[in-house]
Amino acid sequence: MKYDIAIIGGGIIGGALAYKLSEKYQFEIVVVDKEEEPNQHQTGRNSGIIHSGVYYPENSLKSKNCINGYKQLVQFLEEHNLTYKITGKLIAAANESEFSELDRLFKNAQNVGLGVQYLTKNEICEIDPNLTIPRGFFVEETGLVDYSQVLNRLIDISSDNGVDFIFGTSINDIEENSNKYSLSTNEKSIQAKYIINCAGLQCDRVYELLTGQNSPVRILPFKGEYFEVSPDLYQSDIPVYPVPNPDFPFLGVHLTPMIDGSLKVGPNAVLSFDREGYDGFEVKVADVLDIVSNKAIYKLIKDYKTIVLKEMLKQKSKNFFEKKVKKYWSRFSTSEINGYSCGIRAQATENGELLSDFRIETFDRQVHVLNAPSPAATSCLAIADTIVEKLNGIIK
Repeated sequence: MKYDIAIIGGGIIGGALAYKLSEKYQFEIVVVDKEEEPNQHQTGRNSGIIHSGVYYPENSLKSKNCINGYKQLVQFLEEHNLTYKITGKLIAAANESEFSELDRLFKNAQNVGLGVQYLTKNEICEIDPNLTIPRGFFVEETGLVDYSQVLNRLIDISSDNGVDFIFGTSINDIEENSNKYSLSTNEKSIQAKYIINCAGLQCDRVYELLTGQNSPVRILPFKGEYFEVSPDLYQSDIPVYPVPNPDFPFLGVHLTPMIDGSLKVGPNAVLSFDREGYDGFEVKVADVLDIVSNKAIYKLIKDYKTIVLKEMLKQKSKNFFEKKVKKYWSRFSTSEINGYSCGIRAQATENGELLSDFRIETFDRQVHVLNAPSPAATSCLAIADTIVEKLNGIIK
């Protein structure tokens, strides 16, 4: 099977890229994914928030792609009649120690052009009387969506445009000759002139398979757990996010109404010893070896030992988890939990540090997406544009 472009990974980035390329160009395109069906990993296991870009430094890739991606995503949802809702979001300071970071985020939001306004304690209580927050601000550009539906529609449109999607197929080996790559899979051989690595949790390993080089990044998998409670407990559809630790690349445990009407509280952020271990505590030897050989994990523990301990307690102790949530929402109780879900974040590290920004690199006739955690789902169409720019730079 011969193609111009092979995309490895059929998550929302790979799907958005296939959509963009098939809408604008006449390439022969194939998307290869090892799973039997889409939405098995980060795309189908997230908070379902359409993010605004409030947290990310101005001119960073996350900021630019999130703000652009938000606009493109909303337009896509409208054009294709997909269910979504723009609700806005409350960013909440639990006490005075968080006011300065709250103010920094507010200023950053203004600098990147977002619609924000401070709310008084009384205005916050109008959202829900059980919000025990002394100060916060409202961000207009936030919404709710089911990203699984978004990916399914991207796949449908791309397929109609002639893109081949091959699921249940793993890449085992690669050869290069006559300006073409030959990919050996468990099913068939695929030839392509150009390859795009959108493999998410496995992107560093795919990089090494395709290039024969050591990956410049290593993935540290962090599991985030969500607990579902009755939506009757919360009198709004506005998500509530605590002020995050500015030095830690996670947004904290938030209160998230879902587009399907359910209500979730989470996530925590704890190391996963299996990159794809969603069913309880699972261990995969290869993943453990990658973790213990990664300098970033030791630096993370050293620099943020208190935060790491708290995240572990959130996982192991429901009482501790409840205490953290009650800092801003008094109605929460672990006795109200009636459901559970989790996802695993593909967090890239480099030289012993957690990468804070998106990372997209080229090698020969390949483009590699090496760090695309949240807000990648919101940003997917803009990230696809960025990949296309990279691809145009290497097309001969």
